[in-house]
Amino acid sequence: MCSNGVIMTSMGSGGWGRRDAARSVDAFRDVRQAEQARNDRSRLPPRHCWVLNPPSAPGRWPGLVVEWRTAGGHWEGRVVVVLGRGRDAAVLDVWMREEQLTPV
Repeated sequence: MCSNGVIMTSMGSGGWGRRDAARSVDAFRDVRQAEQARNDRSRLPPRHCWVLNPPSAPGRWPGLVVEWRTAGGHWEGRVVVVLGRGRDAAVLDVWMREEQLTPV
């Protein structure tokens, strides 16, 4: 309180202050970007995985997830799988549901 009876506050004429508002917006943006980065698998590096029942090859096969996408509300991984050995080997490049992929 000043000597003339007027109460002084630290707030400017706009109330909260521009610097505080800018910091709040920046903090919100930083939190939002961190959440999106956690949920954004498109930036993940390729990883080895087990692939369960790829097309025309029942069973569990070693594979490499090279890309992620969302489709119909679920995640799918683009997987490269080598089936068989030697001259009989075949390579699949296929999108598989997340439930069919497990880390090695």
